[in-house]
Amino acid sequence: MQRLDPWKPRLARWSDLLLGTDRHMRIRISQAALASVVMLACVATMYGIAWYGMSNLLHVEIWSAFCVLGLGLVYGLIRSGISLRWADPSLTLAQMLYALTCNAVAFVLAEHGRGITLSLLAVVLMFGMFGMSMRQVLVVALYAMVVFGTAMLVAHKQNLTDEPTVLYVAYFVMVVIVLSCTTILARRLGTMRAYMRNQKTQLAQELEKIQRIATRDELTGTANRRFMMERMREEFQRVDRSGATLMVAILDIDYFKRVNDTYGHQAGDRCLQEFARVVQASIRATDRLARWGGEEFLVLLSDTDFALALACLERVRTQVEQAVVALGAIEIRVTVSIGVTQYQTGDSIEQTIDRADLALYAAKAQGRNQVVSC
Repeated sequence: MQRLDPWKPRLARWSDLLLGTDRHMRIRISQAALASVVMLACVATMYGIAWYGMSNLLHVEIWSAFCVLGLGLVYGLIRSGISLRWADPSLTLAQMLYALTCNAVAFVLAEHGRGITLSLLAVVLMFGMFGMSMRQVLVVALYAMVVFGTAMLVAHKQNLTDEPTVLYVAYFVMVVIVLSCTTILARRLGTMRAYMRNQKTQLAQELEKIQRIATRDELTGTANRRFMMERMREEFQRVDRSGATLMVAILDIDYFKRVNDTYGHQAGDRCLQEFARVVQASIRATDRLARWGGEEFLVLLSDTDFALALACLERVRTQVEQAVVALGAIEIRVTVSIGVTQYQTGDSIEQTIDRADLALYAAKAQGRNQVVSC
């Protein structure tokens, strides 16, 4: 007997408590957690710089508290669901701007270790910009140049490290290079994502088209013979299990060849389409209609006895007889002969269809435009 791990239910409860149970919320919080790891790595780096005397420890502690407070605020807004009120529930842009602000302040505080903050800038951009729109990327890039330009001016004015002006110029050029490269890469990635989305959409449309072709008659939009054969197998198995009744009807348009010979095949196609529409509108939503071949159609009537089936099919016959196919000044009317039989437990599809065909032949032999059962 397999022994259950007692920690798994506890971990699951903690996971649900911290991340929520909604899948989308869990994704948003997981993304924010990844950004938090990057920010905490930056905090650890700054503490390392302060530990070795390269910056003021008190200032780093205050800055770190500010950073952690921001992380907690973002988590609280997402976990509480408040962020759902805004266009970006993940707060991606807000997190990026906040991270850049913290990084720029770190540049001022780092003193002798300022070069490290530029590497941290690249990491922040890498984890954030590739998930944003191009408009957001440009906003972040412009904001980063402004905030880092301001930070460099403040650091240069303090002049705590006696660094020459040209070094600050080099710092700013480095920021511009990092931002430019990241923006170009983000644009390239956005183009690739758009291309992939377009390809996915086209693939889905093609698959839907293939599925439609595989299961639907192209002219009438009804189920085709292959698809109906599968449905009949399923229905026969269901009836064998449940003991329900199932009726199978074959419908044949009377003298359809005359329509083609007199008015042309385009008129014949239009008659087939109108016939399928009328029949579909006359049967129940639970009944299934398929084009069986040429001018023949098949109807499956589920959970229906002979009396109800005959009433339904008589309604179909009447509606078809009353329907008019208008082709310009020409009006075409057709009638239908129908043979119907009940599926008998254990019979094959072929045996059931043969009985319906016999009933159909009888309907034609007796003058057409009628319903005959077998």
